Order: sequence, then C-alpha cells, then structure tokens
Amino acid sequence: MYLTYLEYKAMGGTLDETTFNDLEFEAEALVNWYTFNRLKNDTTFPTEVKRLMKYLIGLIQAQNSVITSSANGSTSGSGANITSQSNDGVSISYNVLNASELANSCKQEAKDACDKYLQGVMNEAGRMLLYRGVYPNE
Repeated sequence: MYLTYLEYKAMGGTLDETTFNDLEFEAEALVNWYTFNRLKNDTTFPTEVKRLMKYLIGLIQAQNSVITSSANGSTSGSGANITSQSNDGVSISYNVLNASELANSCKQEAKDACDKYLQGVMNEAGRMLLYRGVYPNE
C-alpha cells in the first residue's frame, strides 16, 4: 500500500476507509503499470508517490461517479457540456461523453499525472521510476 488511509486523511482526503481501500488498489495498479513495478519491493515511498496516489484516487473516484450518474440517467456531473443553447425556444444541446471517451480521457490524465509527479523520482534501489529501459537484474 503506497498510501495509507491515515496519510490520505492527513492530506485532506474525504472518502470513507472502505471506498479508499478499493480506489487505492486501483490507483496502485496504475502506478505499478507506469513504473514497471519498480515500487513493489520498497518499504518506504517518496512523497511524490503519495501525492500521486491521492490525485489518482480522486481521479478514479470522479470517473466512477460520472459513470454511475450517467447510468442513472442524470446529466448533471455526467461529463455533459452545454454546446449550444437558445433562449426563446428553450433549446439546449449537450455534448455527452460516452463511457469509452471518458475512460480514455481519464487514462490520459492518469498518464500525464504519473509523468508530472514521478519525473526524476527514484525507488529505494536508486532506479528511476519512469525509466523506459531495463536495469541489470530487473
């Protein structure tokens, strides 16, 4: 676990512990993907990793809530943006993201966040987390 619930709360997190644990697992999987599992054997984690985890947890939570509200037929907070509106005839057009577009958007945002937060960060073994090559004995 790269970010504990107590650390999350200390950073201003608002989720309950059960929801946090589910989302932390997903966020950790993303971090492992982008860092080629270079944190799996570590016992302490840099501050940048902890901040990234909090950000990713919020991103995943927002994505899940948008998908849930879309599934329930709500347009508020569902990725719907007003693209045009007329006044007299009361006509509003929405640009609604479908689930696939939303997932791709969140995936890109997660990748960008990993690149931003983890640039130049090393694990306990002194290996750059985002290095795309292979270290000896890796």
